[in-house]
Amino acid sequence: MLHDIDDLRQERNRAEARPSAEGAPPVLSVFEVVLAVDDSPAYVRRTRAVLSAALDLAIAGAFDEGELPTGDIPAWFMAASGSAEAALTGFSRRGRDRYHAAVSEKSWDVQWWLFEFDPDHEFRGWSWWDATQAEARRVRVWADSWGESFFACDELRWLLYTAGAEEVAGPFLADTSEWEREVSVHG
Repeated sequence: MLHDIDDLRQERNRAEARPSAEGAPPVLSVFEVVLAVDDSPAYVRRTRAVLSAALDLAIAGAFDEGELPTGDIPAWFMAASGSAEAALTGFSRRGRDRYHAAVSEKSWDVQWWLFEFDPDHEFRGWSWWDATQAEARRVRVWADSWGESFFACDELRWLLYTAGAEEVAGPFLADTSEWEREVSVHG
């Protein structure tokens, strides 16, 4: 699925604030996230900060310049997605290890991860929608997958784990009305 600039701008807005139900797709994909620590606002703030920085690069069209600038990428994500082992924080180290146990032994390099957001390629099969509070230590991350139940999303899993997830289940298709009934989490 190609992400045009208008779509990326809308996604960037959703990364900052709860989207309106008006114009929402009829079906969303949801990831059930169990947090290592009961601090949903901090977890979602970390997730949204990385996502916002990646979307800013995509909107700016920075992908034709070789190596992407990483100055706006949070240091904890840079450490988890690089070789700065000493700079890893507790949540990102644990999340990286949980990703390795659940998904893949290979970590995502930050440049490789950012290139998933290149709007001229069909790498990403999802678009950020929202994050809601499910219960203590549980967050639901919503994505628009254009109604597909199976889509490329390991880069999203990487972000969700390294931001402090203990477990990430899904994606599962859910009626958008289910998202509408839930309360968004903002840090």
